[in-house]
Amino acid sequence: MNWETIMSYLAPIGTGLIGFFAGKKRSDKEVEQLSLGNVEQALNIYKEMLDDMKLRYDKEIESLKSKLQESQRHIEVLERKIKEMTTVKKRVIKKNTVKNEQ
Repeated sequence: MNWETIMSYLAPIGTGLIGFFAGKKRSDKEVEQLSLGNVEQALNIYKEMLDDMKLRYDKEIESLKSKLQESQRHIEVLERKIKEMTTVKKRVIKKNTVKNEQ
């Protein structure tokens, strides 16, 4: 075989190998950039979910605090009524006891 025939086979093979390795390097970088973009997008979505969840829980906590305060006020009112009724009951018992002794 002569030199021209060998070169006619080696040139396309060499060009193909150089193109393959250059393309692979470029392809690897593109995949890496896409992966980083996907990770960044996933992190943003996760952050938005956490922020939304925090807002919802903060609203729910405030609502529960308000309900708790309302319930505490209601309990105080009921305790006063119980105290008043107990006082009235003692008076009635005392009054009946005095009537029965007469």
